[in-house]
Amino acid sequence: MRKYNKGLTFLLITAFVLAVYVSAAGFKDIKETDWFAEAVGKLSELDIVNGLPDGSFNPQGEVTRAQFIKMLVQAMEYKKIDSVSFIDMKPYPASKPHWASVYIETALRNGVIIKAEEGDRFYPDAPITRKDMVLMICRALKLNPSDGSNPYFDLEESNGYFTKAYEEYLVRGIPMNGKIIFNPTGVTTRAQAAVIISRLVDYKADPEGFVARMAMEERIENGTATAEDIALKREQEIEKAKADPNYIMEPIITVEHNTDPWEYKYFRLYFENYDDYYNYSDDITWKMECVNYKQLNSFEMPRPNGTFVKYDITNWKPFGDRGSDTSRASFYILGKNYYTTQALIKDFPIYAGMKIEFKITVKKGIQEKVIYKTVTVNDIKFKG
Repeated sequence: MRKYNKGLTFLLITAFVLAVYVSAAGFKDIKETDWFAEAVGKLSELDIVNGLPDGSFNPQGEVTRAQFIKMLVQAMEYKKIDSVSFIDMKPYPASKPHWASVYIETALRNGVIIKAEEGDRFYPDAPITRKDMVLMICRALKLNPSDGSNPYFDLEESNGYFTKAYEEYLVRGIPMNGKIIFNPTGVTTRAQAAVIISRLVDYKADPEGFVARMAMEERIENGTATAEDIALKREQEIEKAKADPNYIMEPIITVEHNTDPWEYKYFRLYFENYDDYYNYSDDITWKMECVNYKQLNSFEMPRPNGTFVKYDITNWKPFGDRGSDTSRASFYILGKNYYTTQALIKDFPIYAGMKIEFKITVKKGIQEKVIYKTVTVNDIKFKG
C-alpha cells in the first residue's frame, strides 16, 4: 500500500492549486462550469493548446494523432528534433513536411512512439484512439506496466499500461451500468485530450501529490470522503478563492439524519464550508431546488405569534445570518413537525429508502457552480 507524508502532500497540493488555476473564459464556447474548463484554461496559459481563429475551442471536436502528439511534446518540454522517419511525413522529395513532423519525430526519439509498432507510416491526420493515447502518456511518463488486476469490463485481457494509467489516476475509464469501460478504439475529443494532458503535466511535476489529490477528489465525488479529505478540500478551495477573486468555491454539502427517539426526527442538508464562503468570497448568493419533488420547493413556517411565513427555496439568497445555528448553515430540513402547515407537504408520503434529489447553485457575478445531492431517507418515520 502506498504511504504518504500527509503534511508534505498537503503543502504540495496547496502549491499546485495556487499555481495552476486559470480561467478558460477566453474561449467563447467554454463556460467556467464545464468539467474541462480548468484544464483548457491551464493548457492555454502554458501555450499547449490554442483556440480556433473565431475565438472558439471546439471542445467536442475530434483530436488527430498529430494534434495529440503536439500537445504531449509541448507538455513534456522535449527538445525539438527536426527530422523525418515516416513516409507520410514527407511523401515526396519536393513536398513540404507535414506540419507536425517535428513533434512526431521528437516523440519518436523520446520513446513515446515505437517505430516497430507503427511501421513506415504514422497516419498523423487520423483520429487518435483511447488505446494509443494511454500508451503514449504512459511511455512519456516512463511508467512501467502494472501487473495489477484488470479494472475494465470491456477488456478480456489485462493490459499493464492501461491498468497502470488507472492506478495512477491518469485515465479512470467510463462508468457504465456499474462497470468501468475502457473503450480502446473510441476516439478522443479536444476536451478529453485537454484533461488528459493537464493530468500529465500535474503528474510529471509531482506524481505522489497528483495521485493523492485525484484519489481525494474521487472519494468526495462518490460519497466516501474521509474527514481528512474534507479538511484538505476546504484548504484547497480557500487558497483558490484567495488567489482568484472570481473563483467560486466548490460547495461541500453534507446530510444529517436525526434518529434520537426523544426528539422530532428529520434530515437536514448543510453547507459544510459555509464559513469559507462568508469569510473568503464576497458577493456570493445561492439557491436550491428539489428536482424530483417540486412540492418540496416551498413551505410555510410558524411564527411565535401564531402566524405563518411562506418560503420559496428556489429564490436566490445571500450568505449572511444563519439564525440560531452558529456552527453550520442548515439550509434544508424535512421531518416530523417541520413544514406541516402547507397542505402539499403535510400529506407528502415519506418512506424509508426514498430518494430526494436536490440541485444547489452558488453564484458570483455571472459565474455559477452547481452540485447535485441525493438524500436517501433512512428508516425514521416522519409521521405518527
